[in-house]
Amino acid sequence: MPPPDELDYFRSITMELQALKNRVRHFIGNRHWLTDGEWKESVLRAVLRRHLPQSMGVGSGFVITPKGPSTQIDILIYDRTKPVLYQDGDLLIVTADLCLGIIEVKTHVEPAELRDALRKLADCRDLVSHSAQCRPVTGLFAFDHDDDRHEILLGELKDAVAGLSRRVVNCVALGQNLFARYWECRPEGPRRQADIFRAYRLPEMAPAYFVHNIFEALCAESVLSNNHIWYPTQGKEAYQLGEITMKDR
Repeated sequence: MPPPDELDYFRSITMELQALKNRVRHFIGNRHWLTDGEWKESVLRAVLRRHLPQSMGVGSGFVITPKGPSTQIDILIYDRTKPVLYQDGDLLIVTADLCLGIIEVKTHVEPAELRDALRKLADCRDLVSHSAQCRPVTGLFAFDHDDDRHEILLGELKDAVAGLSRRVVNCVALGQNLFARYWECRPEGPRRQADIFRAYRLPEMAPAYFVHNIFEALCAESVLSNNHIWYPTQGKEAYQLGEITMKDR
């Protein structure tokens, strides 16, 4: 097993996210769900902003494409070296070539909501990718989740992507334990096209793996060359639950 301090660090990220998201609920209770939902989005934005390079901005808003605007994006990661169409605080409107990341944030996800959320993400990535020939990292993050049946998650991921690489949802964290990500090639090798989704049970570490996988997708050279620092020594493959191919063979 990895040294305890490595796992403690990853679990501390989960504890931080949970503590921050509960802080507003302590004051407002159930009186204003919109404010509570917006707060949860801002919590994850703050964690991402703390670590990403200055060349990358984090906000929320819309991507404008020749085919029209995207749906509203909870967390929009964008290239700060290019001009934005509009910005007011965290609210952004950008062209597709600025879009580096698309993240949907949920308080809680039921199975029916999971399908809708993943298809919304896949549609949004498809729109942006088609317009700018880019591949923004795409993810779904839910603070709470009661159903750890990974087969449902993998099946919904495959259905949402519909076998198209431009629709790929890169990673999903549901609650504190359930995590899934897309692998172009199997991590254990060989370096051959695989196009699979794998699910993992990561006790109290799914949020941390989600955040670090976003960093890896955006800054691959730095993160992968320092893999022993960014991830626990053992890695997550020991916690694998199952996998599914993205494309029918």
